[in-house]
Amino acid sequence: ELSCSLWQPVLWDLIQREEGAPALEVLVQVLTPLSRAWGLPNPLLRQVPMSDGQALQSLASRLMGRFPQLTPQLFVDLSQFMPFMAVSDIMRVPPALLANESPPAPAALRHHSAHMKLVQKSAFAKLLLQAQLLGDVPTWRPGFLRTIQPLLPHLPLRCFVQLMPQQIQGLADGWQEVRLGLAQGRHVAHSLINVSRGAGDEQVHRLGALACYLSPEELQVLAPLRDPLGPVEQSLLACAANGVLSQHGRVAYALADLLRSTGLAAVGPQELRAWRGIVPELGVRFLQRLSATQVRALLPELQAAHLTPAQLLSSYCLLPFVPLKLLHLDAATLLGQSGRFWELPWSQQQAQFLWRKVEAGTNVSQETIRALGTLAAGMGCASLQQFSRRADFLGVLRVLYACPSSLPGSLRRCVWEEIRSRPGLSGEELVWLGPKFLMDLPAKLVDKLPNDSVKLILDYVSSHPQSLLVLPPHRRAALAHRALRLLRAPAETEIPGEVLDLLGPLLGFLGQEAAAHIQPESLLLRLEELQGACLAEGFAEELGRLLLTERVLGPPQCWSLLDVQQLGRLVFLLPVESIRLIPREVRSSDTLEQLLQSQREWEQSEPGRLCQPPGAQGRVRSRKEALVAWLVRSSPVGAQDPVPSCADMRATYPAAWSAAQITSMAPSHFEGCLGLISQDPALSPEQLRAALGKAKQLFGTAQPLQPVHVLQLGLLATQLSEQELQELELSNWGALSVLGVLEGWTARQMRAMVSSFLRQSGVSVQGLALLELAALGHLLCGLHVDEMRMLNSREFSQAAPFVGSLRLGCSERQLETLAELLTSRLAFGPVSSWGPEIFTEIGTLAGEGGRVERGSGTLGKVVFSPAQLLGFTSAQASAVTPQQRALLSAEQSQAVASAQHEGEVAQDGRGESSAPCTPCPQQLLLHVPGRAPHATAAPPLASSPVTAGHHLPWGWAAGHTGSALCIL
Repeated sequence: ELSCSLWQPVLWDLIQREEGAPALEVLVQVLTPLSRAWGLPNPLLRQVPMSDGQALQSLASRLMGRFPQLTPQLFVDLSQFMPFMAVSDIMRVPPALLANESPPAPAALRHHSAHMKLVQKSAFAKLLLQAQLLGDVPTWRPGFLRTIQPLLPHLPLRCFVQLMPQQIQGLADGWQEVRLGLAQGRHVAHSLINVSRGAGDEQVHRLGALACYLSPEELQVLAPLRDPLGPVEQSLLACAANGVLSQHGRVAYALADLLRSTGLAAVGPQELRAWRGIVPELGVRFLQRLSATQVRALLPELQAAHLTPAQLLSSYCLLPFVPLKLLHLDAATLLGQSGRFWELPWSQQQAQFLWRKVEAGTNVSQETIRALGTLAAGMGCASLQQFSRRADFLGVLRVLYACPSSLPGSLRRCVWEEIRSRPGLSGEELVWLGPKFLMDLPAKLVDKLPNDSVKLILDYVSSHPQSLLVLPPHRRAALAHRALRLLRAPAETEIPGEVLDLLGPLLGFLGQEAAAHIQPESLLLRLEELQGACLAEGFAEELGRLLLTERVLGPPQCWSLLDVQQLGRLVFLLPVESIRLIPREVRSSDTLEQLLQSQREWEQSEPGRLCQPPGAQGRVRSRKEALVAWLVRSSPVGAQDPVPSCADMRATYPAAWSAAQITSMAPSHFEGCLGLISQDPALSPEQLRAALGKAKQLFGTAQPLQPVHVLQLGLLATQLSEQELQELELSNWGALSVLGVLEGWTARQMRAMVSSFLRQSGVSVQGLALLELAALGHLLCGLHVDEMRMLNSREFSQAAPFVGSLRLGCSERQLETLAELLTSRLAFGPVSSWGPEIFTEIGTLAGEGGRVERGSGTLGKVVFSPAQLLGFTSAQASAVTPQQRALLSAEQSQAVASAQHEGEVAQDGRGESSAPCTPCPQQLLLHVPGRAPHATAAPPLASSPVTAGHHLPWGWAAGHTGSALCIL
């Protein structure tokens, strides 16, 4: 096969030898007709293992480097490598090849675009904009726009504003085939409306799916929503189903109002399935009106985005979430079905646990590691030391770093201990070991990397930006500054746009001083890209300053709507006083909704959750308040604040409105926004109580509250009285699971609920099994200490990963009692016998395990050994307070410092690092849990659809939590 023939030595030899260039060109030109003869558009695009994918990227880079003068035909011949091209290779393509709208080069670009990554399309788009021969955007021919159609979503908003109506009209239905951003789509839709000022039907037909980009006010003028089967309504429903239309937006609300008023008897199964994107907004009353047949037709279309612990445990097909005590897989099964498990997002403790099983049952080789995939991250230091004595140690490292998952900090430290004990690696060996290995280098060695190694890292992070988010901040900064030194000419006083493009995701980790040298004008073409990037605090602060300079956007009081639209969520980087100066006419309800929606989508995305540093939410909240102040507060002094409609609340966010304003809402508007209100973690207790009062009015006077009401209440339930909680029907697992994952309960509330559950279910404390314990969650703190001692240790140890991921509001004595259960023979046994997988498995309860054995003559000192402390992640070790350090021996303190900085920072005599740490509150020295800012194994799952703002780190991994183990 062609993909196999590429690995033949002759090809690599031709790449390396200067005199082989003519023969190599002939060989490459053979590839394209051969591909067509086989009837395959691109045989290289068949799924290949990760290591082969990296080899293809390396091959593409080498081929591009061997042909400095690309002709149109040679570009076409090499075009099948486009999906493997690095940004640096794309930027070397002569722009003239893409500027010609006739075949062959632009046609090849369009042909292979379906297989290209977003970063590659973005690079080609930037290449187009750098081509001076293209001229200004208004001069681009419609034919050229059709040619570059796949790149259109990656062009800056300024380009769309400059497009002439005839250009937009010339692309016709081509706009429907690309997924534009909200602001881009709106400009295109407005232009199409303006050029077809005939009958409304003609405008509707021309818009098609582009109607999804219009505001509610524009839709009302164009085609008021009247018929669920109408063309505009059908387009909106399709956009809601595929995620283009925000579920919590004003358009979705208007669409939901229409569907609620529809006679359901005449709605067939197919039509009902088309409503799936709006169903969450239709409310409980609507769902209760559906017939059994309609429910059966709709259920397969609904995907639960969030699972509670009990739901999770009820589905054992979700192997990466199974507790260690129930993970009954042997070495033969793992190796016999390696393809099935290769990329599963195993948690760190599962990987460690299963690795030990494999190691005990087979002779581990390079091929074994390759077959295990993500499980290879569970290798222990002792295993690595065994490999280090073999001649193929570097080969083992290469395979290990080619696996899909990241290595835990303890294993990375072990790698470098072994590397330091060997002769220095050559530049060729460093490149051969791969980019993930290079990114794990200690910061002090990053500065000494050869240029080829730095280029490899740049190419890798451009395609895998999240790989940076698992690294400690100081290492990200070291990589960014080393890359800048490679790309920036020594004589340059400013960092030009081309360098920003090549830095890729590393740009956001430049320090404040380096960021100050960015060429301001270059930011205008890259604002959309920066909106999706992780920005370190210093860089973000400097970027906010640069945006306000005359060379970028200038003073905010002079901004236009375009300026604000270009900024998107970057507006929340500006100082509060600057946000207040933005003209009110620019901050319309529609604009507010766009900006806040973009920030919300970022925060809820996987990169956004991994990127946000502690305290970031508070800083953003003050900027949000400044942005919406004119809408939510009365301007005249002494005047009454406005009463929000549901549309107003959707244009902003629930916590923006006071308790009095929430109380004043019309019942129908409150009902339409109850789902949104119940999920807002920023609501104060006063606002929660006001919303709870409105919800009770909505539900009626019937007592007690039904399970369906509890599911609707979400966070509001934390304001129910003890009497109301005792009357809840808690034998219903759905309601119990939702209540169990909520934070903020008082001890009396938790006691009321757990007592009610035991009474209603007829289950004794001794009989509580894994599923009940996981569903109870926080409510376990409602048990008395003597009741906790009666829990089944075996069952509790199985529920430990779920209970240990919560910020339990138990007393110190309760937590110690729970920890005692974990050290029993039926659970995990004595702490001294625990391996690293158990510490990670039990999470926040691990600290109590360290206190249980203090009666053995070690009062005042912890029983965790230096080896166990060394196994902590950097964030866990950072959570140790100075008071806790004072109790440590020299060896223990050295282990904590080494774990905190992965052996990179010199310590003082007590083992303390000069770098700052994140201390735990004094009153929570033993049991401060925390949410994972840099979790890397499985994506955090929200507790339930009504508490989606509360994410739980079910899969703990390297770089776990900043405050999860205040254990000493």
